[in-house]
Amino acid sequence: MDLKLLGELSVHEGGTPITPTEAQTRQVLALLATQADHMVPTAVLVEELWPAGPPRRATDMLEGHVRHVRALIQAALAHGQGRAGDTHSERRTAHTVLAGLPGGYRLHSGGGTSDVAAFEREAGAGYRAMETEDFETAASRLRGALALWSGEPYSGVLTGPHLRAHASRLEHSWQRALDQWMSAEAQLGRCRALLDDLVLFLSRFRAQQPLYEGLMHELRHTGDPRGILATYQRVRRRSQAAAPANAPLRGTIPRPAGWAATSASRGPQSAVGAPVMRKTYAGGPRAAAGVRAMA
Repeated sequence: MDLKLLGELSVHEGGTPITPTEAQTRQVLALLATQADHMVPTAVLVEELWPAGPPRRATDMLEGHVRHVRALIQAALAHGQGRAGDTHSERRTAHTVLAGLPGGYRLHSGGGTSDVAAFEREAGAGYRAMETEDFETAASRLRGALALWSGEPYSGVLTGPHLRAHASRLEHSWQRALDQWMSAEAQLGRCRALLDDLVLFLSRFRAQQPLYEGLMHELRHTGDPRGILATYQRVRRRSQAAAPANAPLRGTIPRPAGWAATSASRGPQSAVGAPVMRKTYAGGPRAAAGVRAMA
């Protein structure tokens, strides 16, 4: 099973997509994929789906979502069994891939890929290289880690308290990797070369924190990337000292005179300077608040 959470949710079994389209079923699969190969308690799944309080038949409704996911898994396994030489899918069944356990459910990845695991592996190698001042290796591994992100975590998934908590931790990890990568590139004297990759990384994540918006604008509109990075790092350290652990950063870096007026005339800006598209949802503002915008 291949799991992608760093952007739009994508789950494949034997190369066949099994990501459901129904919102709550998708939400269940997202939480199970986040804790792949570990049991997710039924109570946690219920709280994720109905944070304000479960309906009377919550357990039955949850089981319905599980059956839907299993049906998608079974179809994918049947498709795999039809391919010549595929013995892996013959050993797996819908009930072993998505197993019901006393008190919860477990999604068995079967040793497949995970973009979150790959990100953590690459970023960890980059951090270790930074500690030994091997900046070339650090920059390469951290760049590879950041390249795994195609958008906001769980993009397009309705999120309850547990998925939002996971998304917040992933965002914090992304911020750390970005900062360390920038530091490695600066140590190598490649400040100007940072621009193209940084534009790509920030546009994929669409980071809207003022700290990153200001950094993007400065790198695109000034001729002194080294000075901007130094300013950014000072503001970053102050934000880290003032913010609670794992809190998104809210600091800003100085912007040129006239930037605010220019920005106001163009309307809200995204991380790459394009107007932000405002999405609306059928459920109204409360429903919109629980949905992470599609990248």
